[in-house]
Amino acid sequence: MKNKIALYGDAEKLKQIEDVLSKCLNKNDIPFEIHRVSDSEQFLREFLLKDNFRLFMVSKKGTVLYLMKIYKNFDRQTARYTCGTLKFPLTQAGLTNHMLEVFNSSHPCPYSAYAAKNGKMSRIILHRDIECIHWEKTKSVLYLCNGETMDVPESQSRILTELDANYFIKCSKGYIVNFFNIEQISDDYKSIIMKSGAEIPMSRSGQKQLFKSLSLSITGINAFYY
Repeated sequence: MKNKIALYGDAEKLKQIEDVLSKCLNKNDIPFEIHRVSDSEQFLREFLLKDNFRLFMVSKKGTVLYLMKIYKNFDRQTARYTCGTLKFPLTQAGLTNHMLEVFNSSHPCPYSAYAAKNGKMSRIILHRDIECIHWEKTKSVLYLCNGETMDVPESQSRILTELDANYFIKCSKGYIVNFFNIEQISDDYKSIIMKSGAEIPMSRSGQKQLFKSLSLSITGINAFYY
């Protein structure tokens, strides 16, 4: 299924916007279809009121206004629209970081709870309260959003079977992060900044998983084959 995108504005500016969008979406294997239009009446009549468009972008006075459909809880049953402003010209890093911020501010982590156990205690931890999980020698350490930690004698692969692997990302060797608790991505895509301020390294395979989660949030479907 292709994600339909409508662009409105000056032809030269739309070309720059389309180039950045195309590179970003192609890089991450997200299917898309872009429609450009310079006539306002046509834009309103043929595009804006069409339910099957996912993203609208309007170039205006050095900015890019957008209206985007987001599927709530990623089941494609309930949707809403969010809008905002980006600087022109667009950059891939700026676009990615902004979209990530939009999802973080509009979606709580939609999943349930993890039953954490060690030799001292058992505890139910909500997925949304887990910031990251780090493998340290013989144990996994859960770092929670409130600053607490908890050790569990489980491998990361075992823990991932009990979490939603679409949104708990193995971003590098020894690190799993909660997609919904990421604050920003470094410009070189080699590290992730969490909401707590912690900086965590990101591998090439981790980049793929990150963009998979981001695209799944945008499209509501898994557009990846890895």
